[in-house]
Amino acid sequence: MLSDEMLAVHCLNGDITAFEEIINRYKNKVFGLIYRMVGQYQEAEDITQEVFLNVYTKLHQFDPQKKFAPWIYKIATNTAISHLRKNKKTTILNFDEIYTNLYNIYHPPAVIDPLLNMERIELQEEIQKAIMKLPVNYQIIILLRYQLELNNQEIAQILNIKKENVEVKVHRARKALRKILLEQQTGRG
Repeated sequence: MLSDEMLAVHCLNGDITAFEEIINRYKNKVFGLIYRMVGQYQEAEDITQEVFLNVYTKLHQFDPQKKFAPWIYKIATNTAISHLRKNKKTTILNFDEIYTNLYNIYHPPAVIDPLLNMERIELQEEIQKAIMKLPVNYQIIILLRYQLELNNQEIAQILNIKKENVEVKVHRARKALRKILLEQQTGRG
């Protein structure tokens, strides 16, 4: 199996099947990232398509000596941010939709305890609501670190910041998220 970087090289040489493989490898992760940023399923699908068009047209800018994943996530993040700025929309998530669609993409249904499943969904909803209250730059850091499980170097490449700054931003985002979660708990009594 070819690495992502080798697939990119094959794409540059005109191999369409290599680009199809890139799409297959990244479509769910790119969609998941964008969906969490924009909050609407149909818009996320449209933006995801736009991302892959951008990837195809900008492929000549990719450096095969570097990792492909941070490069594509950078394009996805920038495309979603541009869309949000252009439309100046507030993100409102339908949590039934997000967890039935996204959770099923990453975790095929299995037989589990219904009470445990309900508690997991409630916790996910509470955390997602808190994340959506964060400033956009903190939302992005949280999504890149914990949804896509990227390391500091990869996040630094995506956001065009120094690797050392990533840990500071992650720490601040987590601190802000913790504060919001505590406020939510206090508000419930």
